[in-house]
Amino acid sequence: MVQNMGKYVVVFPDVTIGEGTRVGNFVLIRNNTQIGAGCTIGSYVDIEGDVVIGKNVSLQSSCYITCGVIIEDEVFCGPRLTTMNDDRIAYHRPGLIFVRNAPRILRAARIGGGSILLPGVTIGENAFVGAGSVVTKDIPDCAIAFGNPARVVGNVKNEEII
Repeated sequence: MVQNMGKYVVVFPDVTIGEGTRVGNFVLIRNNTQIGAGCTIGSYVDIEGDVVIGKNVSLQSSCYITCGVIIEDEVFCGPRLTTMNDDRIAYHRPGLIFVRNAPRILRAARIGGGSILLPGVTIGENAFVGAGSVVTKDIPDCAIAFGNPARVVGNVKNEEII
């Protein structure tokens, strides 16, 4: 059961939310989404559907989680994280076929606020993405990356790995 549900929250009927998860104000959680136990879903978060979120995940305020994203356990997403799933922006273009290509965020990754994950990228296990980064390519496990485009600049210290 959800521990705390904020005001003005819309949750579609086929959504599952794990025990102890807290949901802030003005949140939209669309169809076929699974959210694990012990998560924090901040205010103004938009989860577009067909999304899987693991246990003990923190989505800070104003995150946009596009359709098809997978977020594994123990992940931290800073405020205003944006995910994208359409490589070619097929909207209203009959010559383009939409092929969903959502990002994947592996266990215990940390992503700083204001970052953007482009379609199809994978953020590695225990990776750290600095605030404001634009991730255009996969980030390996335990890597530190930041910038626009995000570049690997080092490795996460052993004492920070979970």
